Amino acid sequence: MVSKPKPGQCKLHHAQFYNLLPRGINCLAVNKPSSKLALSRDDGTIEIWSLAGSAPALEKSHPGGEKVSVEGLAWVGDRLFSVGLAGKLIEWDLAHGLSVRNTVLLTGNAGWCLDVSRDERRLAVGTEGGYINVYSVEGDEVAYERILDKQEGRIVCLRFDHSGDLLVSGSVDAVRVWNVRKGHAIHKMTTGRAERNKETIVWDVRVLKDFTIVSGDSRGKIMFFDGNLGTVIDTIQVSKADILGLAVDAQEKFLYVSGVEPIIRIYQRVEVTKGNEKVDSFVRTMQRRYHTHDIKTLAMFHGKLLSGGVDGSLIISSFPPLIVDKYLPLLEAPSTVLAEQARMVLLKYVNYLEVWTLGSASAVETRKVLQIRSKQDEHIVAAGMSPDSRWVIYASETTVRLYRFDYQPDGDNSKLVPMRAVPEQFAPCQRVEFTPDSREVFLLKSGGVIEYFAFNEEDDFDHKQTIEAGKWFTDKIHLVAISRDGNFLACASLCCAVVVFKREKFGGKWKRHSTLPRYKLPPTAIAMQPNSPVLAAVFADHKIFQYDFGEYRFTFSSYLKLDKLGGSIGQPVRGIVFDPRNDDAMILQHDSDLLVLHFEVEDDADGGQTERKRRTSGGKAGKDEEEEVVPRKKYSMQVLKKYTRLVDTRWFGQDEMLVVEANPLSMVEHLPPAFRRKIFGTA
Repeated sequence: MVSKPKPGQCKLHHAQFYNLLPRGINCLAVNKPSSKLALSRDDGTIEIWSLAGSAPALEKSHPGGEKVSVEGLAWVGDRLFSVGLAGKLIEWDLAHGLSVRNTVLLTGNAGWCLDVSRDERRLAVGTEGGYINVYSVEGDEVAYERILDKQEGRIVCLRFDHSGDLLVSGSVDAVRVWNVRKGHAIHKMTTGRAERNKETIVWDVRVLKDFTIVSGDSRGKIMFFDGNLGTVIDTIQVSKADILGLAVDAQEKFLYVSGVEPIIRIYQRVEVTKGNEKVDSFVRTMQRRYHTHDIKTLAMFHGKLLSGGVDGSLIISSFPPLIVDKYLPLLEAPSTVLAEQARMVLLKYVNYLEVWTLGSASAVETRKVLQIRSKQDEHIVAAGMSPDSRWVIYASETTVRLYRFDYQPDGDNSKLVPMRAVPEQFAPCQRVEFTPDSREVFLLKSGGVIEYFAFNEEDDFDHKQTIEAGKWFTDKIHLVAISRDGNFLACASLCCAVVVFKREKFGGKWKRHSTLPRYKLPPTAIAMQPNSPVLAAVFADHKIFQYDFGEYRFTFSSYLKLDKLGGSIGQPVRGIVFDPRNDDAMILQHDSDLLVLHFEVEDDADGGQTERKRRTSGGKAGKDEEEEVVPRKKYSMQVLKKYTRLVDTRWFGQDEMLVVEANPLSMVEHLPPAFRRKIFGTA
């Protein structure tokens, strides 16, 4: 859909044909010291989120696959471990993207759960065969320690107690307490059955500081056990369907319960009188409905509840006051690429790409002109399309492919030709970026390596330069911006570094031009002004600045007060768009809203309305420093337009803007039926 502009406005292309499928969340794991969240999805994808700042943001992900399963995640310091149905314990290397660092085969086939002791000395894995594998994870090693006695049936869930010497496991019809040092079960507490021939599966357990064990099972009940005596303390019927997840706050005052019924029930610990004794008991206080389908996993982070399930949305909530932030199961950005000259947009899906034409004032219709499916249905990590639509590149974890796309408007004679003769440096990468003239392309790899390629007049693909940027980027480069003239390249890394590279006039080589002052958080969005050498960046705590890398100075810096516009402070700014007709305006993509900022330079007539900053020529501290007067800017902010599932926003041409929104029907119609409870007296 294309909206016609009024004077001073722009044409808006509203693309609603991005048919993303829901990807359910299997498990969550929080690393509180580093404020990181790891989550796994039902397609085997592992995502790392940053919880630092006020707005959580997706940092990196590892692609899954058709037969890949991740059933459990756990942190040991800054080390991440996972288990799945492949029967392996995998340690992930977070320093180089998200790659496999170490693999250990499990005894007992498929791994269903894992947990780490509070002192982070031991890691335990429960398996399909009934074995509990215990490993020592001190230092940087993973050393086998022992296997506990075999039990009948799979180990569905397990938790260490606070000492790390005892382990609690849940399985079919029973909860067991294990002595880790001796390898034997010291207590077996049976759960009972709702029906004689129907097994009760204990889906989750939690261990409190006083060694009270809480379990949730397939009967819809939570049970409380005395771990020292091995006896039942209390049983509460919570739901008519399975209880899948439990969470307890740091003070152990609140217990959160979720399951197949998409309701989170909250129980508060109070002191009650039973007979002549006063005992602590959990009493239901409230319930919340944030999800539409099964809630499979819960986690706590500094008083906030994190929940995920079949609908794929990560929801972070807190009370009081009631604050709820919803994060849709979108792919890692950039998931859309605009071919400005050809008026096309490339959409990235899990294992295939689509190319659509964009409408115009004379022809509003859009149509799909190309679809590329990855080899062997591998998950696509990165994709790019040249602005003239002639070149298409996509990369998976193991391969990278280059195509020449000869598009014909009639659609009948269009050709997609794979290019076989490519340089050896053309290897799998994490991001693909073309220059505005479509003649050059950057492949960003792990370790801060940037490969620079160029197309000549005969369409030959040549490698021109390898930019070794590892000394500035110790983590993944997650954001890239290229100037309109193609002479500046800005890169931002998860290590909080932002570096601008410049192409030399003679030789065409790229060299570092300037390094921006490092902020405490990595940016969530960056962009270059089209008419001046100014880089804008927004961070997870909603700090925003503009930096003139031609004069090595800040031209604007402030904190966005998004709550005044009714927006959530828990959502990051994921995109920046500049209007080339007006350098004093900036459009921000915040959650599913478009915000516009208007800048004005304050006068110095009132006195004290200017700042004195120290300018450093050449970007090198300590040389040719001079003080300069930097005019302050004041800004006004307003909501331009609201959407529901906004994915990306791009400006192209002089007066056109593209807004890509995920199709809400595709994210709902492929979900399984939700739990429905028959209420007496209603239809």
